Amino acid sequence: MISAKKRNQKKPRSSGMLSAPMIRPSCKSEKAFALQNSSSLTSNLFCCLSVLCFAVVLNVFGLSIFFNNWRWDDVLMWMNVKRTGEETYMRMTAAYLDVPLREPFHLDFEAALKVRENNMRLYNYSYNRSGVDRRKNLSLEEYRDVYDGKWPVIIQDIVPFWRASSWSREIFCEIYGQERVVMKGVHDGLDKASTVALPLELFCLHSNESRRNSWTYIEDELFIPTRPWLRKDIGPMVSGDEDFFQLFPKEVRPWDSMLLWGTRFSRSSLHIDPYNWTGTNAVISGLKHWKLFPPGQDQFLNVLSNRKSEFPLNCYKYNSPVDAYEVDDQGFPDFKKARYLEIDQYPGELLLLPSGWFHQAYNMEETMAISSQFMNINNYRIILEEIIKIGNIQRSDIAPEVSKLAPEEQVKAVMSMLPKHIIERGQQITKDILEQVLNTDG
Repeated sequence: MISAKKRNQKKPRSSGMLSAPMIRPSCKSEKAFALQNSSSLTSNLFCCLSVLCFAVVLNVFGLSIFFNNWRWDDVLMWMNVKRTGEETYMRMTAAYLDVPLREPFHLDFEAALKVRENNMRLYNYSYNRSGVDRRKNLSLEEYRDVYDGKWPVIIQDIVPFWRASSWSREIFCEIYGQERVVMKGVHDGLDKASTVALPLELFCLHSNESRRNSWTYIEDELFIPTRPWLRKDIGPMVSGDEDFFQLFPKEVRPWDSMLLWGTRFSRSSLHIDPYNWTGTNAVISGLKHWKLFPPGQDQFLNVLSNRKSEFPLNCYKYNSPVDAYEVDDQGFPDFKKARYLEIDQYPGELLLLPSGWFHQAYNMEETMAISSQFMNINNYRIILEEIIKIGNIQRSDIAPEVSKLAPEEQVKAVMSMLPKHIIERGQQITKDILEQVLNTDG
């Protein structure tokens, strides 16, 4: 068990920071930047053209067999190098994701770690290989190379720029006290949790009465999305990064801002997020403690099988019956073999959790947070796998040519294949949830 602690930060070399304010440089600055990078751009273009000419020559002499399976992104990946001092390193990309959609996909965590280890050499930063880094001024390039789809990271300079960072218990209790929220109540153990929709004022009145085995946790998927003025208070999770979830039909698109507000002692279950997406968690107030489990340890976690999320677009869910904060050693003797990281998360910090990581959050005091997710080039394949393998579409119906498309186009193709009844089901589920929450007679 390893606790990640704050350390002095070194500013990375790259630009394009993962921070909320997006300030466009002046024309003068843009020209200076263009002049500064013109030689590098010219060099890359020259090398790329050289590779293509070489391919043409080989083709003329009947040697095209070496290029039959090459694609444009392969050529660009081959060109993607970074020079550090006198050494030249190849930037490794997630080639292990390149599995045809017609074939089952399994996350190769060891391959992901190799990519991470190689790419860490590209940056002037002292990484914590056995814990979670806390970062400021993290470039989008470095995030994708070192953390995205590979290892968790806390970013400290995004949430403070959100208007939501000023949300408070007092404001919510006063304005929304009469409105119903979905909350989980626990009495005598997490395994005995029950979920109800009750007026927020009840939570406000009794939140200070929590005990170690008796507490309440608001976990509401729709409270923020159904109030656009609140949703606008939340800035970008990872500025400049793509989100392929926006390509989903709105009827089955995952809700993107879950309100998490728990009393002291409250906690989530030990789980992997739906669709195996990259999860985000922003603490607005309070203090969270996390236990994060690297992939490949299902046998120690007693993962429940064949459970479904019942999301608008259905998928399997991966939950463990183990409470990592109150472990039943007799019931789960193998759990002690599991390896995990531990870290505290403070107000204004954003935790990014990669695909495949089981995790459990524990609120050390009354804590308000917002969770979300995104789908991009480093996790799209595992998310599509979750959508396919539960039967939303038939794997055999996917044309072989689809897997040769760019990731974004693959997502579009899969979404276009969703049957009408799947779309209608998603729409009905959202409607039913809203009716249950608003039903004051329930």
